[in-house]
Amino acid sequence: MSYELDMSQYLDLFLQEAGEQLEVLEQETLKLEVEPSEARLQAIFRAAHTLKGSARAMGFQAFAELTHEMENILDNLRNGTLAVTTEIMDAILACADTLNQMVASIGAGNGDAIECQVLVANLQKFLDGSQAPSVTVTPPAGSTSEPECKLTEYQVNALNTAAEAGQVWRAHFTLADDCAMKYVRAYMAINAVAKFGEMVATSPEAEALEDEHFEQDFDLFYVLSNPDSAAELQAGFDEISEVAALTVSVWTPSQVRQEPDNVVELVQPTAVQPSTANPAPATSAAPAKSGSDKKAVDSGQTVRVDVARLDSLMNLVGELVIDRTRIVQISTELAARYNDENIEALCETTNHVHRITSDLQDQIMKARMMPIEATFNRLPRIIRDLAQKLEKDIRLEVSGGETELDRSVIEVIGDPLIHILRNSVDHGIELPADRVAAGKPAQGTIWLSARHQENHIVVEIRDDGRGIDVERVKANAVTAGLLTQEAADRMSDKDACQLIFNNGLSTAKVVSEVSGRGVGMDIVKSNIQKLGGLIEVDSDFGKETRISLRIPLTLAIIRGLLVKVGGIAYVVPLGNVIETIALNRSDVQTVGGKEVIVLRGLTTPLVNMQEAFKISKDTPDGGAVDQHYVVIVGIAEHRLGLIVDGLIGEREVVIKSLSRICETTAGLSGATILGDGSVALIVDVNALASQNYEAQV
Repeated sequence: MSYELDMSQYLDLFLQEAGEQLEVLEQETLKLEVEPSEARLQAIFRAAHTLKGSARAMGFQAFAELTHEMENILDNLRNGTLAVTTEIMDAILACADTLNQMVASIGAGNGDAIECQVLVANLQKFLDGSQAPSVTVTPPAGSTSEPECKLTEYQVNALNTAAEAGQVWRAHFTLADDCAMKYVRAYMAINAVAKFGEMVATSPEAEALEDEHFEQDFDLFYVLSNPDSAAELQAGFDEISEVAALTVSVWTPSQVRQEPDNVVELVQPTAVQPSTANPAPATSAAPAKSGSDKKAVDSGQTVRVDVARLDSLMNLVGELVIDRTRIVQISTELAARYNDENIEALCETTNHVHRITSDLQDQIMKARMMPIEATFNRLPRIIRDLAQKLEKDIRLEVSGGETELDRSVIEVIGDPLIHILRNSVDHGIELPADRVAAGKPAQGTIWLSARHQENHIVVEIRDDGRGIDVERVKANAVTAGLLTQEAADRMSDKDACQLIFNNGLSTAKVVSEVSGRGVGMDIVKSNIQKLGGLIEVDSDFGKETRISLRIPLTLAIIRGLLVKVGGIAYVVPLGNVIETIALNRSDVQTVGGKEVIVLRGLTTPLVNMQEAFKISKDTPDGGAVDQHYVVIVGIAEHRLGLIVDGLIGEREVVIKSLSRICETTAGLSGATILGDGSVALIVDVNALASQNYEAQV
């Protein structure tokens, strides 16, 4: 039997832990460069040590060699032989990049065969003239010294009960000093025992083993289903790698002595070879754990759930929300018609179902939520490398990383944030000499934050750089043919700031590797449009720029504003709604053949919904409305006024795609079922805005 041949079963565990440790290594290295501390050095060293040990255990030698060289550097930093410098941090981060490439290659089934000799040689240069890292010497073979093992009282009771029925074995493992993923070794040993018998107790307990809350030693206490398998189990133990010493002995009740606080100390046993005697079949009857012990085991337990299953649950909850709305409306209508105790009971039950459904919906939504920190963690490294390339001194301050939003939204928001931050570094923050000349600190600052706001998340990027020169933006827009000089002269500064999101428009004087082609901010606009989000830009020229992204928490179930157009109900996503106003025809102006209104200094185009969706005037209620309303909506940087006949109110709706047999209609993204069973069409604000602004151009 060979356990080494079955190491592939731990590949997923290795990849997961390697990804986590590499993230820790990179984040702590970036922090160490700014604020060196012993705690951060220790965290980085532990991450590198864990990566080295796990790579060796899995047989990835190139991975292990590179992390070993990193460990040498980090050890010299810890003992003060080397000092924290930008060059050393660059080398460590370059190694982290290569290790990430190796992880990706291993995950794709191609192993870790990636060239890293140049990196290794670069690391070794830093060690020239420095004190060589110390090497831990393992105890000489044959040493009988063994750490004492402590058991809880209920564990000893379980062992005594098992010993009464048969023989109980104790296997004491001492792992190698450089062993990483210690729990994997313990798990392999526990798994081996499970093949031949039953576990009675472990020291430390299972939770501490899993969390690796132990040094190098752990003990397994077990009974064998068939005593003849003792030798085979011993061979299985011997196959486990990175075990410095292993002692297997027969456990007896006389090996314990009582200590304070219900802790039992195990006295040094005498090692024996596994007996092949044929004792009576052993059974264990461990007593129930105490409440506190059970709580310790249950806390922090997680279950991995496939994303497709979460999506399916979300769809089912969506159907439930539709039926809930229908039931609520039916019960309300019955209560208005009849005065009956059964109707009253129905209303109470309906309200209860409504609350339960809402709670269920909230829980499913939370299960899909992820902290935006996973996206934020990628950004400090990007800022650091770009600032070095541009010879700028920039500090990034991040807050709100714990803010959660739907995983489908997180997948889309990463690229926009990268482009905005690159823009801040390249266009916003000045060179140190220019900042000093302008009376600013030599070091520029970029603030990145996230916070919840109702059913949205607001991500804000602010820098204390030069701001946006709106006159230059207008001039470039005219040159690019995006608008006429007359339109540019009429445009407010706030509107001019929104021009930076147009494709092909750039304020860079020279096209560089970083920017200048006018595509980065266009990518921001298109991605935020996909999410149905809003972009706000404010700038104080010479002082700062602030860009705010208002993004919906989820894209499956939304709140919408129900409006009436020509007797037909439409849903305008509430995330796009800025405000509603009553329309006076005297307020409407015509610019370039298009109807617009001026609202608080902003020129807002109007779209008549009845005309946009070709609703006939002779439909019920069509054309018979004396007063109209305007729903001011926003999508990315655009603002638009939708002319509707009436406002019905807010609703929570489930988005349903239109059937393939339906004729495709521009400006509609789907449909939903209302409480009375009727269908309401969901307005695609993005499409309406794009059509309107393309027509203007």
